[in-house]
Amino acid sequence: MSGMRRFIGEEIEVVFEEKPGLPAAVIWRGNRYPVLEVLSTERRLDFSRPWWRRRHRDVYRVRVAGEVIFELHFHRGPGRRYWVLYTMEGSEST
Repeated sequence: MSGMRRFIGEEIEVVFEEKPGLPAAVIWRGNRYPVLEVLSTERRLDFSRPWWRRRHRDVYRVRVAGEVIFELHFHRGPGRRYWVLYTMEGSEST
């Protein structure tokens, strides 16, 4: 694996083969990146705020083509739910 981890922080679309399930592909900047492997999953819970304002996150580290690792954050909680490509590690293809 070459390259360093870099912050992206952009909203993305995540595709699933079945729901609920693990991410099957990531759509970022108009490109589709099939997920080759899910390396880890983590649920981060925020209990520092009142229950109606809590923002929980599901974090996925996935490997896509070119030995690139994406760290994906799914923002859950009240209001809008959305996915963010938080970091990218490895050879840059975009």
